[in-house]
Amino acid sequence: MSSSLGVYVFHTRTIQEILDPVAQQVSQLVILHEDAERGTVVPDLTHPVVAVGAAVNNLILVGKQTMEKSKDEKLKSDMPATFEVVETSTGLLVEAAKGLSADKESREHKTMLLDGSRGILNGVSSMLLIFDQSEVRKIVKAAEGIIEYLKVAEVVQTMEELVTFTKNLSPGMTGLTKQVDGRTDDLTNVSHADILRAESEQVKRALPLLLSSMKAFVSLRRERKKGSAEAQENRNYIVSAMSESLKEIIRVLQLTSPSEEEGAFASSTGGDRSGLPGGILPGSFAAKVYKAKDLLSQSGKNPELDKAGMEAVEAVLREARRMARGLPAEKRAAIEAICSEIDQLARELAELQARGEGDSLRAQAIAMAISQKMDELERELKMAVARKVAADFKDPLGPLNALTQAAMAPVGTPNREENYEQRAAEFQQHSKRMAETAAALAKTGGITDRKLADALIATSGKVKALAPQVQHAAKIVLENPDNEAAKEHYQSMKEDYQRQVEKLTMLVDSGVDPVDFITASEESLKADLETAKVLTKAGSDPQAAFGHIASAARTANRVVAVTKGEIENSEDVDFKKSLEGANTTVTSAIAPMVTSARSTITQPGNVAAHEEFCGKADNLVSAVHDVRDVVDKHYNPPPPPPRPPSPTPEAEPAVPPRPPSPVEAEMEAPLQSENPIGYAAHQLDKDAKQWEDNVMVAAARKMAKLMMQMAKFTRGEAGEVHSKKELIQTARLIAKESEEVVRMAKKVAEACTDKRMKRAVLQVVDKIPTIATQLKIIAAVKATRQGGDDPEADQEASEMLTNNAQNLMGAVSEVLYATEAATIRVPPEAREKLGLQWVKKGTRGY
Repeated sequence: MSSSLGVYVFHTRTIQEILDPVAQQVSQLVILHEDAERGTVVPDLTHPVVAVGAAVNNLILVGKQTMEKSKDEKLKSDMPATFEVVETSTGLLVEAAKGLSADKESREHKTMLLDGSRGILNGVSSMLLIFDQSEVRKIVKAAEGIIEYLKVAEVVQTMEELVTFTKNLSPGMTGLTKQVDGRTDDLTNVSHADILRAESEQVKRALPLLLSSMKAFVSLRRERKKGSAEAQENRNYIVSAMSESLKEIIRVLQLTSPSEEEGAFASSTGGDRSGLPGGILPGSFAAKVYKAKDLLSQSGKNPELDKAGMEAVEAVLREARRMARGLPAEKRAAIEAICSEIDQLARELAELQARGEGDSLRAQAIAMAISQKMDELERELKMAVARKVAADFKDPLGPLNALTQAAMAPVGTPNREENYEQRAAEFQQHSKRMAETAAALAKTGGITDRKLADALIATSGKVKALAPQVQHAAKIVLENPDNEAAKEHYQSMKEDYQRQVEKLTMLVDSGVDPVDFITASEESLKADLETAKVLTKAGSDPQAAFGHIASAARTANRVVAVTKGEIENSEDVDFKKSLEGANTTVTSAIAPMVTSARSTITQPGNVAAHEEFCGKADNLVSAVHDVRDVVDKHYNPPPPPPRPPSPTPEAEPAVPPRPPSPVEAEMEAPLQSENPIGYAAHQLDKDAKQWEDNVMVAAARKMAKLMMQMAKFTRGEAGEVHSKKELIQTARLIAKESEEVVRMAKKVAEACTDKRMKRAVLQVVDKIPTIATQLKIIAAVKATRQGGDDPEADQEASEMLTNNAQNLMGAVSEVLYATEAATIRVPPEAREKLGLQWVKKGTRGY
């Protein structure tokens, strides 16, 4: 059997739970072998060898029983070789124990000890992978069968054929999704599990839509009615979507890499985590600004960095201008003005850099000015996106309802066809705007939660793709008003679209800054009501006046809905009480405003009625403003008062600068291409040391230091790790420190009164124990290979360690940022009990 380390995988909890104790037992044997090589007297190995033997023999027994029952020929072909490797390796351990008992210096038996340890770890991992692949093949085979059977949908022409198709498809689909859901729960890679969960859900929801589209097609074809082409288009779209979901399930089922899979957001932006702190989403506008500012801060260091800095600034400007295209002229002009200022400053800086003056005081001042302008640009875009959310999600389902009314208008209704075409066009445009605005929010709205960004991109794509299919189904109803199958199918498509839009609205409401959203809504409300005041006073265009009244009412209702979401999201009793009171006032002010508006519209020239409407309108604006104030004070509290000056500053002795700590001195940035493990450790340390030490920061920095030591050992450099024993122990220490990070993060999450922040912490912290356990296994693998006679296997072990280091260091960085953010929403008394303060160096902290 090949000695390739490709068989070492930990992609399921089942594999990890079985392999971890074996790896730890093997680690002890490796340590004993190394001690023996250094002249240490080897203790009696009987007990550890018996323990390892008992564990692997039980695995072999289960494996043989599984093989006998299985119908998988590949499993039966591959498994015996692993049994042989494990049994042979166990025999080597037993022989080594006996030989070393008789002769402590026996070179032959020392070699047997290492070879046996290596063989057991390799064989057990191979055995687990072969069994796991067999289980995957079962699910893949079922999925491939369904993909093939879905093609039958295209030839179903009669109700009898449709009944047969349904009977054949439904049980297989139910069984498959159950298997996929079970697999999802066992995966250790969160991104893989998320993809499987989403695609499985998509397939489940698509099945009734497929059947309803086929029923409509068969019915229309049988009755020789119009609309069969649209029904066919619906059917083909759904078959294609289901097939793509099933193919994605098959692809992800076969993945064994511990690397995070790119989600919908990263795929749409090309985001790269390299060099970013944990609080910034790769691929976002904030990430582009961060990288540009980081490069600008190094102006004059070398021509390559200067060039990269200018390119990064250009990338920021391109993205800003692209985002501005969809904005109103006034807002677009404001963003263009900032971009032009940055352009001018960048040209000045480039000229200085070209003259070799990139590090001059003038160049530094310009670089700082560009950075400040980019911050201003980021704030302006974030507010612009909030305004688009307020406008485009004012009435998320209104155009769908209008389309439904138009499609179901009785035959003979005046302008029935023309009205439908107009409503269909409005529905398409509205769907497109919502989808594009949601995507813009994910990229530019200041979102740091990757799962939320992924969900926004994925759901906006579904809304955009579904809209034409809903329109097809509506057209079928328009042309066949008495066909029940057509009506049922439209209802199914409508409900699916409605579900996706409601989900998208919920995601948008979760992602948009509530203060920005309510501010934008207040601006829109004022504009509508001021226009309505003018129109109702003139009395010349009642229809236009009521259009603005209705728009204002919808805006106010959206404020109420978003505010209810904020109330539901919070566990802060005082905040909830204040916000509930303010929101109730808004709710109570909407109906009187609409009633008084109707009154003044129907009584043109009635001054008293108009004055009453103006008063009610002002009351509504004032109520919305009060909601904004409550939310703003909660999310943007005033800064703490400055520290009082020292009474006798002149009497204080001069304090020399604090020398860098050993950790700081050691953490010089290595090149990512040359030392990826060290680079990952450095990035974590760089993120962590921006705060004064607390329990979590200290644990994170210790993890980074230990990982840097591991990096040096694996590269053959001098450092504090000198042996395989210390490599294994260092991995265990890193895992131990990670437990402290997890413990404190969970305590903060439990005390946090903001549910979104609480979820964000738990979402990132839950990855750490799995990655830390994998680190201990990989260290054992590396220890069996380091310095051996198989350099390829040793290299593969190093690659595994690199991947793990990047995942673990990145996850801890994310946890630090998420926990710091969540700590703001921990009540002061609870914060004091936690004993966890976040003080950024140079600030007071909290």
